[in-house]
Amino acid sequence: MSSDMSRQDDTDPAALRQRLAAELTRAVVRAEKRRGRAIDRHELSRRLSVSPSSVYAYLNGTTLASVRVFDELLSALGVTGPEAGRLSTLRDSADTARRLRATRAGAAPPLPRVPHQLPLARPGFVAREAEIDRLDSLLETQDAAGARSTVVAVVEGTAGVGKTSLALHWARRVQDRFPDGQLHVNLRSFSSEAPMDPGEALHGFLQALGVAPAAVPADQAVASALLRTLLAGRRMLLLLDNARSAEQVRPLIPSDAGSVAVVTSRNRLDGLVVREGALRVSLDVLPRYAARDLLERRIGTQGPALEPAATDELVDLCARLPLALSVAAARATMAPARSIGHLVTELREAQARLDVLGLQDADLDLRTVFQGSYALLPPAAARLFRLLGCHPGPDVDGLACAALMDERTPPRVLLDTLSATHLVQEQTPGRFAPHDLLWLYAKELTELGPAEEHRAGTERLFRHYLDSARLADHHLEPWRPLLTPAGRRTGTEPPVSDHVQAMAWFEAELATLQNVMTLAAVTDSFEAYAWELARACAVYLRRSGRRVQRASVHSLAREAASRAGNRLAWATGTRQFADALSRLHRTEEALDLLFAALRECHRLEDREGTREVRLSLVRVYASRGDHRRALPHARLALAMAEQTREPLALAEGLTALAQQQEQLNHHAVALEHGRRALDLYTELDHLDGRAGILLSMGRAEQGLGRHAEAIGHYESSLALDRLLGDRYREAHALNHLADAWAELGHHQDARRLLDEALALFEELRHPDAARVRAQLRRTHVP
Repeated sequence: MSSDMSRQDDTDPAALRQRLAAELTRAVVRAEKRRGRAIDRHELSRRLSVSPSSVYAYLNGTTLASVRVFDELLSALGVTGPEAGRLSTLRDSADTARRLRATRAGAAPPLPRVPHQLPLARPGFVAREAEIDRLDSLLETQDAAGARSTVVAVVEGTAGVGKTSLALHWARRVQDRFPDGQLHVNLRSFSSEAPMDPGEALHGFLQALGVAPAAVPADQAVASALLRTLLAGRRMLLLLDNARSAEQVRPLIPSDAGSVAVVTSRNRLDGLVVREGALRVSLDVLPRYAARDLLERRIGTQGPALEPAATDELVDLCARLPLALSVAAARATMAPARSIGHLVTELREAQARLDVLGLQDADLDLRTVFQGSYALLPPAAARLFRLLGCHPGPDVDGLACAALMDERTPPRVLLDTLSATHLVQEQTPGRFAPHDLLWLYAKELTELGPAEEHRAGTERLFRHYLDSARLADHHLEPWRPLLTPAGRRTGTEPPVSDHVQAMAWFEAELATLQNVMTLAAVTDSFEAYAWELARACAVYLRRSGRRVQRASVHSLAREAASRAGNRLAWATGTRQFADALSRLHRTEEALDLLFAALRECHRLEDREGTREVRLSLVRVYASRGDHRRALPHARLALAMAEQTREPLALAEGLTALAQQQEQLNHHAVALEHGRRALDLYTELDHLDGRAGILLSMGRAEQGLGRHAEAIGHYESSLALDRLLGDRYREAHALNHLADAWAELGHHQDARRLLDEALALFEELRHPDAARVRAQLRRTHVP
């Protein structure tokens, strides 16, 4: 090599980097020979506390490592003595050549100092692996982009979810990819202080880059242009924390891909995503395992190991929100003698859980932190958020929000505003919810606000769900008239117009309906909504086989009626609760309740209620196989119906009598009553009643040995059950149909039908599954 070429290599930064990369590669090879195994680049990156992509960049000459990281790299490779000195000199020469080349090319002069403004990383950082991977992709974008475009990420999420912690953790992890330094600013957009003006942030950045205070341009646009000039050709990391809007951070963003900007915000900064192509990284509350891990890192593993159940409940009470978990951990360490269970009890019983999860520092007090987001809302959006405090959860749709606001259509713009500020999250399409602690904060706001707003919003919400449930219930039994009692309607019922939509509505809203009933049951003057909603849900709960929820709902209705002193509603709720208990095979409890309801109906001279209790007694006695005791109650129910000649009451009495006669082997008599009931149900277009009596008539025909006729009745009942979505009775129809085909010698068909019945019983977690399973084992297929 000529001396001229050698001198050129000594000043060519690219050539020097390649020489350094070649030397490092040889050092790696020697290290691998000494160890007898390959060096894992990922293990090396963890030892150096840098990303794997940074290690590859150092070894292929793309990037120069900082002095500290380079020394640690040599140490990891076992390079010592004169060789280490020679490589360090080569690294410094490459760095010097780069700076000289930039100066000669007319680029910005070398920085008088390299700014390192990143704050300390937050302790106890856990999980977020997927989000870190997304941020790591910025570095790949940066390497691929060259100087074509800027590289920006927006880390967004609700207050206290750990946006700054993630950004700092990642920035510390990759800072050596940015040898020209790191800039940081807290834009104060959600604190009690005034938000930082972009001009103030520019002033700080320019001074950090060596611009004298007096030389900083007063004009924001000029200052922004100077920042871009100083950053051009350099590799710097900018962390712009707590931004309110794209307009606030846009003047601070570099103009080429040499540097990376990471923005954190409680708001959804769509402008940066659309115009600057920013990478969106959205944070939710922590997964359960990570929330527990955070607690263990802060308070140690001994307490959680001794109290696993209390620790899991503490995670739930903190809504898996990192800030709340950190405050709870701090409280636990303030009084180490107290158990986690003590803290859980305090949180569970606290009238204001936000008080317990608050600390003196404003940025650690949950209520203050939430207030920072709420205070920035437009008035209408703030009102909707407050009114969400009237809603018991677990989520809410647009129609319920319309009812809260006393509107007729969903407030989509307001919901988008709340979503954009991460005060609510769209859990599934069209269904929204804040996390539990934000919901508590909304409840606190509405309870502390105007009493009339709270009460009126609550009443509109109850009325909305009752009107909607009655509409859906009507489409499950369209032969009954739609209940339209006097009183103001919200006009926000769902678009339910058939049986399928009605079942789907109940499916989506069941958890909410249960919570609404629970709230109504303990709210003065609103208790009636609890038992009226229970009645509206009764058919759905029975047909869908939700035995436990059915019992819970009717128990709640009974308690609400007792609290309100409404004896008629109490008797009805007691009867319906007993019906539900009988499906859970708690027949003795059910009988006690029914006789209590019967006595109350007699006292109230409620003949219709008395008739319905008699029918319930028939069902409970029949469920435990005591048909002789059921029979007198069936006769009394029919006799009461014959006095009124009301067609549905007559059909129900005849059905009850036919079912008991059939079970007592009086098959011909049962068929006679059954035919009369079927005629009445057909005239009423009462599909549910027809399906039930057809099943009984099929059993009677089978008892008389007329299996073909029985099959016809069972198949008709099965078709109606499937149309109605009554899975419990569908399973029984399949079971009886299998018995009839087996009697005719069609064992293959019988086994197939039993398989279908078993699948349904297992899906319903019904104890009859064991009986059908045993029946299948006995079924012989030639």
